[in-house]
Amino acid sequence: MGDKLLRHGGIIFTASIISYFFAYLFHFYVARALGPGDYGVLGSILSLLYIFSVPSIVITTTLAQIVSEEKSVGEYGRIKSILLLSVKKLAFIGSIIFIIIILLSSFLKVVLDLPTTIPILTLGFSLIFITILPSPRGVLQGIQNFTSLGFNMAIEKPALLLFALLFIHIGMGVNGAILSYGTAAIVILILAFLPLKSILREESERVNVSIYPYAAPIFILILCITIMSSIDILFVRKDFPPEVSGYFTAMKMLGQVIYFSSIALGGVLLPKVSELNISNKKHDFLLRKTLIYFGIILATVISTYALAPQLIITTLFGENYAPISRYLVWYAITTGLLSTAIIFMFYDVSLKRTAFRYPLTLLTPIQTLLLIIFHETLDQVIIVQAATFTTLLVAVIIVNRRYNGYLRKDQQVLCE
Repeated sequence: MGDKLLRHGGIIFTASIISYFFAYLFHFYVARALGPGDYGVLGSILSLLYIFSVPSIVITTTLAQIVSEEKSVGEYGRIKSILLLSVKKLAFIGSIIFIIIILLSSFLKVVLDLPTTIPILTLGFSLIFITILPSPRGVLQGIQNFTSLGFNMAIEKPALLLFALLFIHIGMGVNGAILSYGTAAIVILILAFLPLKSILREESERVNVSIYPYAAPIFILILCITIMSSIDILFVRKDFPPEVSGYFTAMKMLGQVIYFSSIALGGVLLPKVSELNISNKKHDFLLRKTLIYFGIILATVISTYALAPQLIITTLFGENYAPISRYLVWYAITTGLLSTAIIFMFYDVSLKRTAFRYPLTLLTPIQTLLLIIFHETLDQVIIVQAATFTTLLVAVIIVNRRYNGYLRKDQQVLCE
């Protein structure tokens, strides 16, 4: 199980890096092909699309936890029913979103300062298929078919780039760039169902699962860590010169290597721990192994950044970005604090422990408040992040230890 944890975590992390790389190629190409005007239209449309990213991750993670529990008792007929029911509900939700976007298209056109409503309508159509995608991916994650899930994640952005090349080449312009998201989602959706053929052959069984106990803590976790990991760039963009914002964005991209590795390991940890917990088997060793693997990644990245920060920055982004190199190792350490806390919180979610939400929901607005007060220099921004993330990490470790203490007491009572 431990070796699988490392292998599966590596698959998801590699898939995320590939996806990240092709996403940048997509934007580099589209920005050049469309020009500043139409690329600005695409940026406005994508701001709407990103709103749906948090619910999408929540649905995928929630389904993964539910399915992993069914897998632990061999209920593959119930897994089939969960898959089909979730597809049906998400298709309905996607259709409703499309209708709402049609009704609000004129209003959104004004708000986003667009020349026409066609880009908005194209987005609405694309969202029907984008909304369904978390269903098969969540099931793949829940049954721990990480090879198929990783392939599906890795091929998404290359497909997006290929469709953008095609649609823009035939003269569809910005509408083609937007439509490429929906078309790629259709292809990825079909590919996601192929590894699930064995489950689809099972006889459906009646299910009556309430998703709220699963979804609520996951929603809080994903929403808060998304805010905490990205709020700094908003303050830097608002209060610093454009070139400093560019420097900081480049540094943040390098820090995301650490963040994505914790998300990858946490996403693998969740269904594995959930399955063992339902089977009443020991699972704490998985947390220890995950922390060891992540610690090796973190130490490697921080050491590399500490030894040659300027070389890394200038090689990847150019000589103009050299001034930010002195902050790189400190930003990596700060990101490492948050990422370590994320692993502990994924572990707690997999066991349906929800006490972590108290320090998490308290520190998220505190972090924003502190950044409002202290943001005159990049040093202040990083110090605020470090203080907040350190407090969060200490808090979730205390929560974890208290849970383990209660568990040991319960076991002693049962033994007596």
